[in-house]
Amino acid sequence: MLRHRIKKFFDRRPQGPKLQPIYYHSRISSENSFFLDLSAQPGCSHNYTWGVIQAGNSAKALGIPRISVLEFGVAGGNGLIALEKISERVSTHYDVGIDVYGFDTGIGLPQPEDYRDLPDILCQGDFPMNVGLLRQRLTKARLFLGLVEETIAEFIQSRPAPVAFISFDMDFYSSTMQGFKLLEAADTILLPRVYCFFDDVFACGDFNGERLAISDFNASHLTRKISHIYGLQYFLPNGMGNGMLWDKYYMAYIFDHAHYGKNLVGPRTMDLEPK
Repeated sequence: MLRHRIKKFFDRRPQGPKLQPIYYHSRISSENSFFLDLSAQPGCSHNYTWGVIQAGNSAKALGIPRISVLEFGVAGGNGLIALEKISERVSTHYDVGIDVYGFDTGIGLPQPEDYRDLPDILCQGDFPMNVGLLRQRLTKARLFLGLVEETIAEFIQSRPAPVAFISFDMDFYSSTMQGFKLLEAADTILLPRVYCFFDDVFACGDFNGERLAISDFNASHLTRKISHIYGLQYFLPNGMGNGMLWDKYYMAYIFDHAHYGKNLVGPRTMDLEPK
């Protein structure tokens, strides 16, 4: 988990955080200082921290006053609680409103449909939720309970603030494909680039689970694509870029979005170095 890597990073740093990444990226690396500061706060050292920060920063650059962040696959609710805490602080930092949503059946995984849902390691009823207990712990997040093919339609029809970050942790190929229907929605409820965290891309091969879902989505869409964010670890604070966490971050590109072509970083120069 990221929180263990963050703790080790802070325990061994000599004189404050090492902000300098191996390579600097105008959009990604610019938020490294805030990422380190927020990760050190109680309850905010989580897999979602980086993605929500990037989502908030993108919204501010685009002039969008409010966004939505989602977790598909809530299970016990630890991730959703963390998403609330992180979103609250990111909202304050960027002066952008953030609505938090969680999607789950509430009673564990449904029945696997076929081999693509990894029935050898997953079964009906895995990862159930104590709904009453979780609702007591939540402060602002809204839960959508039921099969995702039904709840995602309800969510889209509610016309939420543009979606800027999504965690996909539904384990199944079939459920993930249903969740991808959100990425087919009107661009008014999506940012041009949606940061995505796929928790299970290492628990399957290319022909089942989340990896197959990503491949099939891309094959069937011309102007909406999902891609791994290559080299992400090299643009983060030096010493924090190792481990599988960063290989779970992807971007959903909404190429037909009205604001896709808006520049987010401003003009830059690359001057000749002095002799």
